[in-house]
Amino acid sequence: MQNQPGKIVWSYAFLLVGMAWAFGLFIDLTGDSGLYAAISRQMVESGNWLNLKINGVPYDQKPHLFFWLAGLGIQLFGNTNFAFKLFPFLWALAGIYFTYRLGKLLFSNEAGKWAALIMATSQITFLYFFDFHTDTVLYPGVTLALWQLAAYLKRGKNIHFILGFLGVGLAMLSKGPVGAVLPFFAILYYFFMKKEYRQLFHYKWILGVLLVLLVISPALIHLYNNFGWEGIRFYFITNNFGRISGEYAGSSTDPFFYVHTFLWAFLPWTVFAIAGLLSAFIRGFNPTKPDGWTAYLLGSVLVLLVILSLAKGKAPNYFLIAVPPFAVLAGHWIAHKKSNPWELKQSHLIIQWVVLGLVSLIFGLAIFINSGNNNWLLVALVLLLIIATVFSFRFQKDKLNRIILISLILTGTINVFLNASLIPHLYSYQGARQVVKIYEHESQKNDNLFNFDLEEYELFFMAPDSVENISSWEQLYKVLEKQGSWVYTNSTKFKEISRLKYKIDKVFTIRQQGMNHLNGMFLNPATRDSSLKTNYLIRTLGK
Repeated sequence: MQNQPGKIVWSYAFLLVGMAWAFGLFIDLTGDSGLYAAISRQMVESGNWLNLKINGVPYDQKPHLFFWLAGLGIQLFGNTNFAFKLFPFLWALAGIYFTYRLGKLLFSNEAGKWAALIMATSQITFLYFFDFHTDTVLYPGVTLALWQLAAYLKRGKNIHFILGFLGVGLAMLSKGPVGAVLPFFAILYYFFMKKEYRQLFHYKWILGVLLVLLVISPALIHLYNNFGWEGIRFYFITNNFGRISGEYAGSSTDPFFYVHTFLWAFLPWTVFAIAGLLSAFIRGFNPTKPDGWTAYLLGSVLVLLVILSLAKGKAPNYFLIAVPPFAVLAGHWIAHKKSNPWELKQSHLIIQWVVLGLVSLIFGLAIFINSGNNNWLLVALVLLLIIATVFSFRFQKDKLNRIILISLILTGTINVFLNASLIPHLYSYQGARQVVKIYEHESQKNDNLFNFDLEEYELFFMAPDSVENISSWEQLYKVLEKQGSWVYTNSTKFKEISRLKYKIDKVFTIRQQGMNHLNGMFLNPATRDSSLKTNYLIRTLGK
């Protein structure tokens, strides 16, 4: 039974995790999340939640679920980072619960709890709980499908069948057919391990496919209305196989991309994730007595990783849907070691201490990058980290529990520091944020803000009034003729505009850095200023 001081330390650890998540909801947007926010805002403002558009152009890259969730927050709370992220975040939290239920169903209640802990506090989760991608809302649907389809295979109840294929449909409504890969291969591997081949050809699966088509019908209707049959082809074929071949997107030839992604994505739980994976290999593919449920998880996720590794289009966020199955396997390994402590080798604990040492070095690097910003927060967090670690040694006698608790405290501390201090500080260098601040302070009544030849989509979301995108020189000339037009553009286009015979009232130099293309010079405080690129914001006086 936990003593009172031990409970307090565990509570503090979970408080840190919650604080890191909460701070992440207020961090500015960048890259893809900026694009998704702009689409969501324009969807809400137009009142058309079926036909997705960006700056008047029909959008075909991603289906509707993310935009609907984000749009709901914007509809209720306005154009803020918090509003945009709120409902995708809540759905992602549901994915942690689904991970727990999956682990509990397949192995044990304790395995489910450890799986949920790993899913909730792995570094990749912290990352995509502030930099929201469609993968953030993809993984809950996939995990719901894995849980409910496993429950159907175990219990045979129709409600589990319906919820399982509902999960597949929601996953596909998040990011397309990739949402069906894990559930499909999970069922395939399960029946192969059980040698129940006839089950694969039962008519019931057709009913499941029909349910999925019903769920994804809004995406199909939108694509057909705007792109015809080519839109349907894009959804099912081009957007998937084109990324694998590199014909449509991507040029990576690194076959080990997801190997090193695995290593950092599960920090600080990488040791447990690897141990769970190796243990699952032994159980799941045992030639004499294979474990069907381990094969259900492991076989499916390995097929997915092979596909992702062969694809030319690669990104860390693609790995997110593989995290719940690996987390469940790791949770099962921890639960087994807890119930059989004599099997826990000292080497496991030593390696985990080494990992924590490396994580501490990363913390030190983050402190260096953040030099001169919010020192009071850093001092408070480090002091509390030391106190909590001492209490963990003093009151947590179980060695495995102790190192898990210290790992949780350390990763929680780091991510509070990142989300409350370092990342907002770095994101303040984004051009869109600087432009919005200047425009809000300097603009006059009836002024309008325009974007020309820049893809900082977060500007279209952050600005208090709608921002118009200039797509041609003819359109630009008309804008420059009007007094009170604010144009945000790059240095090349600014030089060309300067040669034109239009009166410029004000020119603001925007020294900026996009967060999707960080480099060592920018991260080093001593060389940061010299690494910045220059954009310009101008206000016109008309002809």
